[in-house]
Amino acid sequence: MNSGTTNTDLNDMLVDFTNYVNDFYGNSDDVLYPMNHEKTGKRVTKSDILGAIHDYLHLINTVKNEHFTWGDGDSLDRERVRDILVENYGYDSSMNGGSLSWIKWAL
Repeated sequence: MNSGTTNTDLNDMLVDFTNYVNDFYGNSDDVLYPMNHEKTGKRVTKSDILGAIHDYLHLINTVKNEHFTWGDGDSLDRERVRDILVENYGYDSSMNGGSLSWIKWAL
């Protein structure tokens, strides 16, 4: 299937979105909402962010719901990735916004 978007453009979008999520929760001193791992206390890594983005895109393709779509890396996409980091990667559970709570019923 050809989305009409080049591989270079898709890669740029992925890098930009990863950096956007990292700017909110990641491993630097000036993030808006620092997110730490519950067991290790370490700040969220770009590697885990990329994994959560992969999981999120996979969920979108699995659920196939008109209300659960890719928003071109908007704030809702970021919040859903955050919730995946909390639920699947062990990050600070107080940061869970509940954006994915309905998914379990949809699968």
